Amino acid sequence: MTSVADDSTDGRRVFLVVAVTVVVLAGILGFFVGANGADVAPSIPLVGGLALPTTPATMTVYGMLLAAVSLGVLFGLVTLASRFDEGDGADVDVDDPE
Repeated sequence: MTSVADDSTDGRRVFLVVAVTVVVLAGILGFFVGANGADVAPSIPLVGGLALPTTPATMTVYGMLLAAVSLGVLFGLVTLASRFDEGDGADVDVDDPE
């Protein structure tokens, strides 16, 4: 007898793998932007009047934080929306007009 895996656990695992992959890629991209962008712009102005120096380390951290926060908000909204889902749709017949 085989056990059936919980779909929500599998979905969360996929989201976690995607999130970690995107954050790591954002860090790699930030490193290259910081390494090559310092000649063009020595600092980047942020919201609130803050200026972020364009170095590989700061751009790596900034890219990773921005990606992590953005994905956290999106995944949080998906979780919130799934709480309001009334059913999984398995018992709904699309062809039935009733």
